[in-house]
Amino acid sequence: MTTDGASFRRRVFVVMPFGKKEVPKKPRSDSSPKADAKEEVLQVDFNAVYQDLFKPALEAAGLQPFRADDEESAGDILKDMFAELVTADFVLADISILNANVFYELGIRHTVGPRGVICLHAGWADRPFDVAPQRTFKYDGKLFRVGLARDAAWEKEVAAEASRLGETLRKAVAADRTTEGSPVYSNLPKLVPPDASQIGTARFKHYQAQSEEWNQRVTIAGKEGRAEDILTLAGDVPSPYYRRKLLRQCGDALLALGRFAQSEKVFKELCEDLDGAGSAEEFRVKTQLALLANRLGRTREAEQKVGDLAKVMPGDNEAQGILGRVYKDMWRTTWSRAEKLEERLALASRNATTARKSLDTYEVAIRHDLDSYFNGINVVTLAVLLEHVAQANQRTVKPEVPDLADLQTVVRLAATGKLESDTVWARATLGELHLGLSHQQEALDDYEQATANPNLTWFNIRSMFEQVQLFQLLGYQPETVEPVAALLEQRLSELRHPSARFDKVVICSGHMIDKPDRKMPRFPAGKAEAVRTRIAQQLEQWNVGANDLAVCGGACGADILFAEESLRRGAQLRLLLAQEVDDFVRDSVRHAGNDWVQRFHALRDKAEVATQPERLGKEPNDVSIYARNNLWIINTARVEAPDSARIHALLVWDEKPTGDGLGGTSDFEQKVRDLGGVVEIINPTQLP
Repeated sequence: MTTDGASFRRRVFVVMPFGKKEVPKKPRSDSSPKADAKEEVLQVDFNAVYQDLFKPALEAAGLQPFRADDEESAGDILKDMFAELVTADFVLADISILNANVFYELGIRHTVGPRGVICLHAGWADRPFDVAPQRTFKYDGKLFRVGLARDAAWEKEVAAEASRLGETLRKAVAADRTTEGSPVYSNLPKLVPPDASQIGTARFKHYQAQSEEWNQRVTIAGKEGRAEDILTLAGDVPSPYYRRKLLRQCGDALLALGRFAQSEKVFKELCEDLDGAGSAEEFRVKTQLALLANRLGRTREAEQKVGDLAKVMPGDNEAQGILGRVYKDMWRTTWSRAEKLEERLALASRNATTARKSLDTYEVAIRHDLDSYFNGINVVTLAVLLEHVAQANQRTVKPEVPDLADLQTVVRLAATGKLESDTVWARATLGELHLGLSHQQEALDDYEQATANPNLTWFNIRSMFEQVQLFQLLGYQPETVEPVAALLEQRLSELRHPSARFDKVVICSGHMIDKPDRKMPRFPAGKAEAVRTRIAQQLEQWNVGANDLAVCGGACGADILFAEESLRRGAQLRLLLAQEVDDFVRDSVRHAGNDWVQRFHALRDKAEVATQPERLGKEPNDVSIYARNNLWIINTARVEAPDSARIHALLVWDEKPTGDGLGGTSDFEQKVRDLGGVVEIINPTQLP
């Protein structure tokens, strides 16, 4: 299980002592001390342990820390605690002292799940017998004794310890899926964890409402073709309990948008989040990964994945449909890129075995459920095309499906019965059926009705067109197919592709003009022209021009200077604002003076502008709107750039990470470098 570069952060519920507690100063055992021995004690500030060590270490490991006292809203603390113990991805337990609450909560977690527990110990005392076999990681507890001077040297030592612990936690999380950490489950084979789906606390009702809003936003982003919004929303999953469903929706939406690399990343994360027990959900995720491997040109890998999956779940209707799609996609890949019809037909015949695997897989599904007209139409189409390919290659033509005429009738009846509830795809199914039967006018009429829905997206039409292209590219009955293909191409031209491609994407993040009360200068107003000059030079060096996209956040200072210079060079500009316009001007522009406010509004008139509240909704409780905005900007570059090498990031930054944290400029820099993009830094404090 990985955390690097994940779309979301796994939630960690921290179980530990609160406040200042007395602990043994020297290690002790369970045996009675000698009569003359004096037990020395010290006081430890466990709140400081959490705030200064555990929390930054967990965040450094890409995890989302949460402690019971982090909850700001009113509610039943016991209900919330139990819910977290049951549903959190991980429970981190500090067992440094014999604290009854800690061991009680640890016992609950061991009972409700086989894994997802990380134990920490400060080294003051022996561990109790029952948890002694547990794998436990140590931290330096001496750093948090009460009365210790917290000077610069202490801060440096604590930062180093947090960094070390963060790496330890990262490795522990990665290894967790391969272990069974709960002694209850390791000693009681076949024990089944409880089903948490019926939890009805106020918090989980709140999570349910959040997930519904999240679902709606992903759906809207998919219809509008905004993959960058979907990628950013993937990091906002409101609760671990809803993650799998919502991430699957996110992956499906990216796949529908043709964003195969980004979709594969989400599905891989989802696969890692599953338990590896061979569930139906895991099967469906793996079939999508096989499909994506083929779409990304890794045919041999796709073949291996499909071969493994074909042995699993032969009776599941939906699974068979997805598997059939993967085989069909693999067959098409073998011949569709050939330029001449004769060559395409020859290759299609040579690789017909793969097409027959697809047909057989779809056929299992339709014969299991005669109403599944999606599976049925694929059987009919593949049977017709395989016979056409055999005839074109002067091979012996034999029926691929002996009762094809009966199956065509079944598909017609099933699709007709769903015309009211699924007008678009039922009608498109009937159109495809008429294509195979060479009914020219009927096919055209059906596709005209299927594409008349004003809510259809470019990608919906493209999906229909890809099916029609199977007939078109193999030269099947052109007098019937070509009018339908022309109709769909016309519809595609009317619905502009929502994600235009650019030669390269340049993005910017960095400091605002310093506020008047700032003690340590980062970007003094007097350095603005010097920074502008350096931005202009860098954009010149990158040859930014009319075919490029510039993306930034719009604040006074780095953003506005970058935006003005990008427009000066003819680039298209996109401003992604962390707040609604009036709030954004108040918090991020006005303090620099009216001139900056006027320049901001002038940019709005020339740019495509989007606000975070409108497009992404309210940010998660533990995420800064500015950190989320940086991620939104980076995701836009990931989506709009032809490849990661065409992403150029300009950072106006004093290069000091102190207080920067997750989502800050240093994090922005690292994320762009991890993508393989180009990064240049302009440090205002070093400019004359």
